[in-house]
Amino acid sequence: MLSVFLSFDRASVSSSDIERSHRFAFLWCFIYAVAWSLVSYHLDPTVPYDAVEALNWASNGEWGSPNNPWFVGFFARILLLSESTQFASAFWYVGHFSVIALGMLGCYRLAYKLTESTSLAWLGLLTLNLSGVINFEAIPYNDNYLLFGSWPWILLFFVKAVYEDSKWWVPFGILAGCSAMAKYTTFAPVGMVFILSLTVPSVRRFWKQPYFYVGIFAFLCLVTPNFFWMFANNFSSIKWVSGQVSAQLSPGSWLALLSVFYPFVLLAGLLGKRGLKLTRNVPEKVLLTTFVLLAPLVIIMAWFTFHKGDRLVEWLHPFFMPAPAVLVAYLAKDVVGQLSRPFKVLPIMAVVMLSGYASVMHFNVRNAGQSFIGIKMLSYEAEQFWYEHNEQPLKLVGGDAISQWFTFYIAPHPELTNQWSNETLPNVYNRHITADRIEDQGVLLLGQMGAGCQEGVFSSFTNEWPQFTPEVQREVIFQDSPQDEAKLACLGIIPPGQ
Repeated sequence: MLSVFLSFDRASVSSSDIERSHRFAFLWCFIYAVAWSLVSYHLDPTVPYDAVEALNWASNGEWGSPNNPWFVGFFARILLLSESTQFASAFWYVGHFSVIALGMLGCYRLAYKLTESTSLAWLGLLTLNLSGVINFEAIPYNDNYLLFGSWPWILLFFVKAVYEDSKWWVPFGILAGCSAMAKYTTFAPVGMVFILSLTVPSVRRFWKQPYFYVGIFAFLCLVTPNFFWMFANNFSSIKWVSGQVSAQLSPGSWLALLSVFYPFVLLAGLLGKRGLKLTRNVPEKVLLTTFVLLAPLVIIMAWFTFHKGDRLVEWLHPFFMPAPAVLVAYLAKDVVGQLSRPFKVLPIMAVVMLSGYASVMHFNVRNAGQSFIGIKMLSYEAEQFWYEHNEQPLKLVGGDAISQWFTFYIAPHPELTNQWSNETLPNVYNRHITADRIEDQGVLLLGQMGAGCQEGVFSSFTNEWPQFTPEVQREVIFQDSPQDEAKLACLGIIPPGQ
């Protein structure tokens, strides 16, 4: 394997060598997806809460959600194709790493398009291995991985549209629209493209091209429904984002930038004086792509110098994915042939990252391998309790916030009983819940954690639906993990047809 990487470090390559490089890049990304999917599926104790959110938004099937636009829920509708909880867990990990692998391949293809060098394209791709962004840091998010998979291709389609064929504006508009509806962060690079279309002649000329308007139309068709949804739902996602930021002098925010882009410091060390040579002849396509990607970072970091946001690192993550492809385009072409050291180290780092994650999970370092694993046992007990008293399938769950996990870990993915509210803006809810549904289908309830079956433990449900009272109750024990303190919990049932 190592000899294959070293073979790419040649200044002179044939067309067959280029095709071989492209095929091997696809194989590398495929192996990455398979390896991380298998390891994370088998060793991660539970899916993150974002998986519960994504499933809930998929079940509601709306043009928006309290935290994100609509594409997260749309993509998560794959979860509803099967009632199996094993399928749901597998989808979370396989879906994440398959999409990220596509983004890695996009990084390679973008780097090649900007440099016309397979060596520099591989250097851009392999630089990703220095960061946790593309692997274990991506698992907890229901949106970032979609941006990891799309941003390199958005930039690639932009370059191809400007310098090859205007038809590429169509896939650019479609992918940019889907990505923007996964997370509003995508409006940053798309906005920079719009600015370039007004100020740079080589891009401005496309205002006279029909495919440019088709791309704009496709983009607007995808994003407009979400604006109508926000108008009708008290701008919940905007209020959620604004609630994560507070005005105060925060020079420490620059540490967040370093925590995301530190791999470039490590890469510079690997290249050394011989390899870290910059070119003076930077093509326009490289300069424009740099502006699209990095100009928003200047604005964002200037803003967060005077504002504090605990999620800044998360919001910066997507900018890293295509960044290696752009930055290697500034290296002088004569560094090719002097990249043997990074080509030896960077592939090994991919193995180190995977092995490190597997070791942390297997040896349960800081309880990472068993964190919140007790929710699976509680879900099993709750499901058994329901079917001991009812023959009808479990369709609705409610009560304590932990009951939200039942929607993921109990087949066939029961829905919640809490309604949407324009005042409280709950992050998960059931747009279709009614008293008639509760009466007809019944509800499995989870009482307040730690209170056992005392009176009033189901108040989070009964305050909203006072006409219903659980008829059957059972006290159970819940532990987040074997290392945590056991808590008494209460399961209750409102039987169907009450």
